[in-house]
Order: sequence, then C-alpha cells, then structure tokens
Amino acid sequence: MGTAKNQPDGRKRRWQQHNADRRQAVLEAALTVLARDLEPGADLSVQQIAEEASVHRTVLYRYFEDRTDLDVAIQQEICNRAGELLLAAVTLEGTPRQIIERIIGAYVGWGAENVAWMRFAERDIAGASVKPLDDAIGQIAEQIELVIGGFLALLDAEVDDEDRDALTPYVFLLVGGVMAAVRSWSSREELRPPAPQFTRLLADVTWLQIEGLAASRNIEVPDVPVEQLLNLKEA
Repeated sequence: MGTAKNQPDGRKRRWQQHNADRRQAVLEAALTVLARDLEPGADLSVQQIAEEASVHRTVLYRYFEDRTDLDVAIQQEICNRAGELLLAAVTLEGTPRQIIERIIGAYVGWGAENVAWMRFAERDIAGASVKPLDDAIGQIAEQIELVIGGFLALLDAEVDDEDRDALTPYVFLLVGGVMAAVRSWSSREELRPPAPQFTRLLADVTWLQIEGLAASRNIEVPDVPVEQLLNLKEA
C-alpha cells in the first residue's frame, strides 16, 4: 500500500490548476485588449492587461517569468488559435484547386478578423529564444507537404530525388507568399478587394504555380475530387 508521502498531493494539483487557470485568464485579457482597444501594431502595456484581467500588475508576474515570457505566451496563444483553424482546413476533401482555396480562405478570413493579433504574433520579442509564429508556419507547411506528397502518390507521379528534396522549401515559399499577401491586404484601411475575391485571386495564383511546376515535370493534375482518385486507386 502507498503511504501518504507517496500519494499525489491534491492541494498541489489544485494550486497548479489554479495557476494555469489564472495564466489563461491573463492571456484572454491580453487578446481582448489587443482586439478591442488597440490599433494593429500599437504597444500593449502590462497595465492594460492587468486592468482587463482585474488583477494588480505585479500579480501578473506570478504566472509569467518576465515581460518576455508574457509576450511570447500571448504570441503562442494567437498562433494556437490560428493553427487550429488552418489545420482543420488542410484535408483531402474536394479537388486540388478547392483544397487550396479552402486553406487560403481560412487564413484570409482569420487575418481579416484578427489584424491586431496577427501584427502582435509577427513581432520580434526582445530576449525571446523562440518565435511561435515560425513554429506555427512550420506545422502548417508540414501538413500541406503531407497532402501534396499523398496526392503525388495517388497519381503515381515520378518525382526525382532533387524535386523531393526541394518540396519542403517550395511549400514554405507558397505559405510565405500567401502570408505576405494577406499581411499587405489586411493593412489597408479598406479591405479591397473583398475577402472572397481576394481569396480566389490568391488561390488562382497559387494553383497556377503548382499546376505549372507539375506540368514542367510532365505531371498532369486532374481537376477531380481527391476522394474520386482514392476510389480509383483502391479499385
């Protein structure tokens, strides 16, 4: 039988959960201030966060090591929310062109609604050893690369070693280009063209790049749902 000393400390667990809950409440407060009160790119003060969270500013640092830790945690929370939305869009449902437009549309919509969050996530935080946005981009690019790899396998496409080695940086090129375009578009006082048209434009440009590169490798990309290709492969 376990002794009291070896049993989990319930009070310690409750205290840890309390701290985690308070930390999350501070992050929620920071996101609220960013979205509601600040112009995109404006400075976010600890006092603003503390007032929104209904705590004294010195209390914030019970849950964060310092201002750098706080800012990086805010960036991580923003990237987590954007990442969940985008990863949900990276599926094999629809035609290749529809898949591209769905992923881009998810990011355009999120970017239009969360400009201040986007600008904060892009910041270089002094003293930070990590940048959550870079990690988030890497995760999205990895999933897109898996989709492309799976699609090439369905087509029984012959891809040489050099092209396989170049696939990862090529996907980062596509992702980075879309992100840069959305950043420029979302910086305008008036979002024109409107989001649906802008999404279609980005999807057209991205699709032409992919289709053109495939054609240069003698790979024909059929305009049919991927599910249909899966069924043909299994037949």
